[in-house]
Amino acid sequence: MKYTDLLEHPEGGRYLEVYRSGKTVATDNKTRTALTHIYFSLDPHEVSRFHRVSHDEVWNLYQGEGLYLYQWDGRSSTLESIELSGQSMNFCHVIPAGYWQAAVPLKDRVLVGCSVAPGFEFEDFELIDANSRVAKTLLRMDAGLLKLL
Repeated sequence: MKYTDLLEHPEGGRYLEVYRSGKTVATDNKTRTALTHIYFSLDPHEVSRFHRVSHDEVWNLYQGEGLYLYQWDGRSSTLESIELSGQSMNFCHVIPAGYWQAAVPLKDRVLVGCSVAPGFEFEDFELIDANSRVAKTLLRMDAGLLKLL
């Protein structure tokens, strides 16, 4: 894989799908690929804006110092921050289905792998609307999150 092979992602950063299972599963009255996996990269000045997907997503750190993952269930008054890095000795984290999530590199370019099961489809992806009630709730929790909207 070359860095130039990665495609722009709507949430920010770049991605390349590297695996899509040949198996399918039935879920939510739909048929989905059993599993998908992408490489996802963020440069130091980039963020993965708040978004959510319909199924569990596993983040794995591959290269770079690391990143902060943010997750929120959309109901509680607490936003969780998870550090994936060698320093924290935490290289993997699962974002539960339907949670709002965002990411910020700690320092330099970061490369992660993201697996979704059942497999990712863009129709199962929702990018936060910066003017929505949800966004305003996030900003009340932490005004520093503005760059992630």
